[in-house]
Amino acid sequence: MKRVIFLILVIILLSATTTVLFAGGGKEEAKKLKIAYIRPTNEPYYKFGFDGAKLMAEEMGVDIMGYISDMKPDREIASIEDAITQQVDGIVLFSVSLSALKAGIEKAYDAGIPIFTIFGYNPELMDKMVGSIQADCHLSGSIIGEWVAKNVPEGQVAVIMGLPGRGDAECYRDAFIEQVKKNPNLEVVASVPGDWNRQKAFNQMQNLITGFPDLKAVFVQNEDMALGAIKALEEAGKADQVVIVSQNGAPYGLEAIAEGKIKATVGWSPSQEAALAVRMLVEHLQGKEVPKLTITPMKVITKENVDEAVPWEPTKDSIRATLQLDLGKLRHEFATVAGY
Repeated sequence: MKRVIFLILVIILLSATTTVLFAGGGKEEAKKLKIAYIRPTNEPYYKFGFDGAKLMAEEMGVDIMGYISDMKPDREIASIEDAITQQVDGIVLFSVSLSALKAGIEKAYDAGIPIFTIFGYNPELMDKMVGSIQADCHLSGSIIGEWVAKNVPEGQVAVIMGLPGRGDAECYRDAFIEQVKKNPNLEVVASVPGDWNRQKAFNQMQNLITGFPDLKAVFVQNEDMALGAIKALEEAGKADQVVIVSQNGAPYGLEAIAEGKIKATVGWSPSQEAALAVRMLVEHLQGKEVPKLTITPMKVITKENVDEAVPWEPTKDSIRATLQLDLGKLRHEFATVAGY
């Protein structure tokens, strides 16, 4: 009888130990990945991007920490350093400048933390990052430039750029001008910085109206600035004289398209772009192979097809659809020519 009781006690103890071991193992398996997402500001493009990143992280069962650099390189570096201290598993970086981008990637690389960039393509740094996603600036600038060359018969054309220095604003401008020049009756007369700021774009448009009274078209490099430019035209009584084209496909931009104030824009979704960045970083952390260079899906939006634009504001359905996208098809010729 004593032997039977002893055996029963042994079995109970073994069962309890096994349960604890399995519980511990389950706990280890359930440990969440933690990533950092660093963005330049909380302006609409970046805000909607982070919204998409958060929803994708939630969908993939990952914790996410958000940082804002306020367009300051030193704050961006401080955010990366804090993320390293917090022992994140990976970082998504939308940098404020080329120099800050390089410094940030080097810090993450030295700390052994995988980093994925948005608008961070740099041939010299690709080996030190998981990958990069961006709207192909050459493709976007070319598309809208071609539209102007075909739809504005003749006259003077200008560009209100974003913030020069990171390379994307210059790329949009150069690709746009290259296509506009294919119409010999169009003349590009000015290219001025708007710094991604609506008020500055308003001021620059006032200057352009004064300096070039016969202006026929202006490429404003995002729709937030475009609204400032439109206001300046309306106040000067020249809204019907100057064709405004832009890019991004923001909610307020699509409203301006539907109202006919912006004639054409190249639309893409920052929430989809950021969600793809998070998806690829997490899949890399899970041991999957991801593309080194991915091109954000984009298309020309006019009044006729405004309902086809991918929304900026993410939903669970849009995130799930993004999770199902074939990454191999989001490359375009830019990625191919670059060797990725």
